[in-house]
Amino acid sequence: MRKLRLLLVNPNIVMKKEHVHMGIAMVGSWVRHHSDHEVKILDFMATPTRGWKRKLKKTLQEYKPDLVAMYLSTPYFPAAKDVAVEIKRHVQVPLVGGGHHATLATEDVLGCPAFDWALEGDGEIPMLALLNALAAGESVDSVPGLWRRDGDKIVQPTPKAKLLPPCEMVAVDWSVFDRDILEANFYIWGILPVTASRGCPAKCSFCSMTEIQKRYPGERYLRYRDPIKVVEEIQADYDRYKSMGLRTIQFTDLNFLINRKWVEKFAAEYIRVGLHKKLPYSAFTRPDHVTAENLALLRESGCVNLRVGIEAANDWQRNKIYNKGISQERLEEGLRLMKESGISITGYFMAGGPGERPEWLVQSLELAHDFSVDFPVFFLYKPLADSEVLDKAAELGSSIRPEALEEASDLLHGISMEHEHLKPWQVKAFVLMTHIAFGTQFVWWQIQRERLSWFTDFATFVLRTAKMGFTPYGSFTYFVFYAGDHLVEPYLAKASDKPSIGWKALRALAKAVLPHSGIEDPT
Repeated sequence: MRKLRLLLVNPNIVMKKEHVHMGIAMVGSWVRHHSDHEVKILDFMATPTRGWKRKLKKTLQEYKPDLVAMYLSTPYFPAAKDVAVEIKRHVQVPLVGGGHHATLATEDVLGCPAFDWALEGDGEIPMLALLNALAAGESVDSVPGLWRRDGDKIVQPTPKAKLLPPCEMVAVDWSVFDRDILEANFYIWGILPVTASRGCPAKCSFCSMTEIQKRYPGERYLRYRDPIKVVEEIQADYDRYKSMGLRTIQFTDLNFLINRKWVEKFAAEYIRVGLHKKLPYSAFTRPDHVTAENLALLRESGCVNLRVGIEAANDWQRNKIYNKGISQERLEEGLRLMKESGISITGYFMAGGPGERPEWLVQSLELAHDFSVDFPVFFLYKPLADSEVLDKAAELGSSIRPEALEEASDLLHGISMEHEHLKPWQVKAFVLMTHIAFGTQFVWWQIQRERLSWFTDFATFVLRTAKMGFTPYGSFTYFVFYAGDHLVEPYLAKASDKPSIGWKALRALAKAVLPHSGIEDPT
């Protein structure tokens, strides 16, 4: 069987830049680990927007791939189609799309003529099977999870793709990325993502994971890797990349605290090998998963930041529309416990989702202030393929803006929905107010701590990232969150019983810009 060249593409050509992508790194690492096929990842993280076509052409000409695969997400799919068309201008090799959008919106993907195939579900096993079939000159019809065309028809895969067992997940080989991408990643973010588990048992209506798990009835969707092997992987990465600027591990697990026994074993091993003193980490969690005991364990083992999905302060919006299943009491208790633990909180809220109301946005602003959330992040809602909440949109007085499906956008740009009780300009104004309300606090704290060096470091950061295509706003955002030791030793907001004059003025402005809709919440 001949050896093929696989090119994995992350089509991040517009808007918000991203750190190294975990999904395609895991697929590339699997192929390398289990075969002699060559693997390369093309990432546009450090490429100016106007230069992505040149970089793509150069890579295709020099690498000469036999198969190109692309990660697809719903918000970025319009950009992915542009990249796909450009690929076909330069090489006539098969192009396959994978990821959440390919799994949930397969017909949308194959409706773009540039894509030859679409892969559903976990990509590792199907990708290797596809490469092996092509290398052997065999039919691809039996590749699990591979959707294809037959004339004007779209043919479903036989057999269907299976979930990858946790015992078969391999450590990520980050050398699938070019060295300049890794250097840029460590300079800007200082992190490596780590995946210790896959899947999520929650049923959030806005999330694609809720729909994906329905595709695997009878299979264990939430799967855990061996915590000892996870620590071994982190230790190896630390030894390999600390000289390049690795400062923090960022777990991509959607619910890091859901399995207490796993967390205990991981924390004990992380402490045993001494990584808790050398390499701090950050993790996702839900407010209803935290306890005083597991927070103490996280703190002892080197956790410096928890990324918490709050979504909305309003109980009805959070639970009846978004289906979070977190009571108001448990939400507030979780936030109090996290503040008491001394671990910084990045609180994620959504703005502009189906049924959004002005007063609900104000409530989220007040919750973030009242519970001293250290880094409140208000993301603009993005409709994800086949997500349940879209079925409720019309009855809630909301609809997707047509242009939202035609233009790629990230979570910080682009209004996706029209609302009966809320105008697009109000959502934009609200997000700007959140930046003023909370961003100024930790920027001022950083300046007081670092003094003149903050300004010189910031100037250097802006100049260097501008060459990579970062906007001034993007550079500023990443600098205050990630540069230097900003995440290693994060800002911790102090609670105050007496609201400041500035906060009172901002809250009054928010209520003026976002007046109450006049509708009472259903009981």
